[in-house]
Amino acid sequence: MRKAGRWIAAVCAGSVLAPALRARAQDLGLALELHPELTWLHWGLILLGLFCLVLLLNILVLRRKVAERTRHLASSEQKLAAILDNAGALVYIKDLELRYQYANRQSAQRLGGAPSEVIGKTDTDLFGPEVASARERSDREVFARCERIEVEESAALPGEAGALATYLTVKVPLFDGQGAVMGLCGYSTNVTALRRADEALRLTATIFESQEGMLVTDPERRILKANRAVHRMTGYPEGELLGMEFTRLQSGRSDAAFYQDVWEAVAATGQWAGEMWVQRKSGENYPAWVNIAAVHAPAGEITHYVSTQMDISERKAAEEEIRTLAYYDALTGLPNRRLMSDRLQRSLANSARSGMGGALLVVDLDNFKDLNDTLGHEIGDELLRQVGERLEQCTRRSDTVARLGGDEFVLLLEGLNSDPRKAATEAQRVADTVLHMLGQTFTLGERAYHTSCSIGVVLYTDAANSPEELLKRGDLAMYEAKAQGRNTLRFFDPRIQLAVTQRTALEADLRHALTREQFVLHYQAQMEAGGRLVGAEALVRWEHPARGRVYPNEFIGIAEATGLIVPLGAWILRTACRQLAAWAQDARTAHLTLAVNVSAQQFRHAQFVAELLDVLRETGADPARLKLELTESLLLGDAEVAIARMIEVRAHGVRFSLDDFGTGYSSLSYLRRLPLDQLKIDQSFVRDLITNANDAAIARTIVALARSLDLAVIAEGVETEEQRAMLERFGCRLWQGYLFGRPAPAEQMLREALGATPAPQLLLNK
Repeated sequence: MRKAGRWIAAVCAGSVLAPALRARAQDLGLALELHPELTWLHWGLILLGLFCLVLLLNILVLRRKVAERTRHLASSEQKLAAILDNAGALVYIKDLELRYQYANRQSAQRLGGAPSEVIGKTDTDLFGPEVASARERSDREVFARCERIEVEESAALPGEAGALATYLTVKVPLFDGQGAVMGLCGYSTNVTALRRADEALRLTATIFESQEGMLVTDPERRILKANRAVHRMTGYPEGELLGMEFTRLQSGRSDAAFYQDVWEAVAATGQWAGEMWVQRKSGENYPAWVNIAAVHAPAGEITHYVSTQMDISERKAAEEEIRTLAYYDALTGLPNRRLMSDRLQRSLANSARSGMGGALLVVDLDNFKDLNDTLGHEIGDELLRQVGERLEQCTRRSDTVARLGGDEFVLLLEGLNSDPRKAATEAQRVADTVLHMLGQTFTLGERAYHTSCSIGVVLYTDAANSPEELLKRGDLAMYEAKAQGRNTLRFFDPRIQLAVTQRTALEADLRHALTREQFVLHYQAQMEAGGRLVGAEALVRWEHPARGRVYPNEFIGIAEATGLIVPLGAWILRTACRQLAAWAQDARTAHLTLAVNVSAQQFRHAQFVAELLDVLRETGADPARLKLELTESLLLGDAEVAIARMIEVRAHGVRFSLDDFGTGYSSLSYLRRLPLDQLKIDQSFVRDLITNANDAAIARTIVALARSLDLAVIAEGVETEEQRAMLERFGCRLWQGYLFGRPAPAEQMLREALGATPAPQLLLNK
C-alpha cells in the first residue's frame, strides 16, 4: 500500500496537477502529502475531490479579487470623475461615429445640459451642420493620422446668447486591445480672454508704431515713451524726447490761456481733442490734430497721459486749396460767385438785425469782347487781373470785391448809412471812384490800353430779397447804364436814381458856384436883454440860377463829401471879415461881433491858421470881433491837435463859440481845456422848452455850466417871447432866432434890428 501510494504520488507529482494542488493547498494552509501506497481508485477519488476543492478555492479567491478590484475601480472612477469635473477644461470622449460617449460636467454644460443629455449625440445635433463640419473635420484627422493634434475652435455656444468663445483643443486617438482606433478624447481649454489679450497687445503694438504719433507721459507730463512717428514729426532723434516735458512741444502760436483750457478739459472730462500747433526741434511749427487722454488707476488717481497727434499740414494745405478752388476765382484771386453770395447772405442778415444799409455794385467792362477778339485772351486775362487789383483799391477792407465770370465784377459794400439816400450817396462815391480808376491807362504787355465800365447799383437794408434777386436787379441797373451810353452808373430804385441824379447835378453846379459868384451871405441878429443888437451870425445861401435859393442843408453835406467845403469856407470867412470891417466904420455897428461857422474839415486844413491871419490882415477886421463857431464833431478826430490849433488862433485875439452844444459826443471831457468864449444852446433844446421838462432842464444845466466856466452863453432858435423869458430866468441873456428876425442880407438885418436905415458903407453882400 505504501508503495502504491508513492507511485500514485509520483504519478501525481509528475502530473500537471501536482503544482496546482500544492498551491491551492498552501493557499488554504494545508499540507498535502501524496502517498504512492494508496490505491489508484482511492487516489482517483481523492484527486477528484481535491480538484473540486481547488476549483472551489480558485472561485472563492477570484470572487474576492474581483470584488476588491471592483471597489478599487469604482473609487478610481469617482476620483477621476471628480478630477475631470473640476479640471477647468472641457473633457469628452467620442466613438468612431463621433458620438459623445463621455463628457465631464463643464463640457456637458457647454454642450447643452447634463451629461445624460449629451451622451449619444453628435456635434451636428448640438451645434448644427455649419459648426459641426469644422469640428468633425479635425476629429476625422485624428482618426486618419492616429496621433495627437491641437486645434482652435470657436462657436456660439448655448447659454451664451450667441457669444463666440475660443477654445484650444487637444485631441488624442483611443486604441482598443488590438491597437485599432476606437475613438478619441478631447481636452478643450477656454482661451478667449487670452486670445483677446494677445489681440489687444498686437493691436496696441501696431497702433503705437503706426503713422500716427503717440506719446505716453507721467502725471507730471514728462514723456515716458514716444513712437517713431512722433520723432519723425518733431525732428527729435529717438530717445531724446524721453524725460522731456510735454510743454517743450508747445508752440508760441497759441497763448497760455489756450493750453490752460486744454488741461482743464482733460481734468474735467478725461480727454481733449482738437487742433494744436506743435513745435519741431528746429523751431518750426506745424498744425496737428491732437488727442490727450488721462489714464486712471483703479483708485481713481491719474497714472499717465496718452497723447496722439497727426500732422495735418498737408490736409490744411489741401483744405485751403479746395477752399480756394471752391470760393475764389482762379484768374484774379478774387472771391467767386459762391463766396460772394455767401457773404451777401450774411450781410443781408446783419442789415436786418442792425438796420445798417448795404449796396451791391455790378461792374461790367465796356467793349471787353473787342479786346479779346483783337489782342487775344492772354491780354484779356491780364486786363481782368489788373481790373481786380484796382477794384480792391476802391473799397474798404470790410467790403468784398468778387468776379462773377467773364468781365463782370461785383462790389459788396456793407455798413452803409441806414438812410437810403445817404447810403446811395456813399455807394455813388465808391462807384465814382471805380469809374475814375478804371478810366486810367492800363499797361498790357507793351501796350497802353484805355477802357471804361458800366455800373449797376442796388441798395438793401434787410433780408427781404435773396442774393439772387439783388444780383438780378444789379444786372438790370448795369444794363441800363450801358444803354445810357456806358462809362456811367445807374441805381435800380427809380426814386433813388432820381435823387442821385439830382445830387450829381447839384454837385456839378456846386463846383462852378464859387467862380460864378452864386453864393451870398445872410445875417441873423443876436440880441441881448433890452433889445440891443450885439452881433450876428453869417449864414451862406446859394442863389442857383435854375433852382432858386438853395439852403445849406441841401449842399453843405455835398461840399464836405467832395472837399469843396474848404474853398467855400474860405470864401465865407473872407466875405464875413470884409463885412465885419465895414461895420467897424460906423459907431452904431462898431461894437457888433460876427459869428462864422467853420467846418471841422476846414479847421483841420493845414493852411487854415495862415489863411485866417491873411484874411484878417487883408480885410482889416478886428480879430476880437470875430467869433468862429465850431461843432463838437471837431473833437472826434485828433482832439489834441484841434485844441492846439484853437490855442494858436486864440492867441491872435479871435474868439470861439461852441455851436450846437449838448448834441455832440465828448465835449464835456475837453470843455475845461478848450479856449472857448461862448456856448450856444442848440435850437433842439429851445424848440420845446416850454412844454418839455427835460429840454428845460438841459438848457438850465448848460447855462449853469457856462457860468461855472466863466463863459458867455447864447440860445439859438428862439421864436417866442415865452422861450426868451424862460431862458432869461435861467440866466441866459443872449438870444438868436425868428423872434428877432430871420436871416437876411446885411441891410435888411440892420434895418430890422436897429430900426433905422444903415449907411451905404455898412452894407456888403458880396
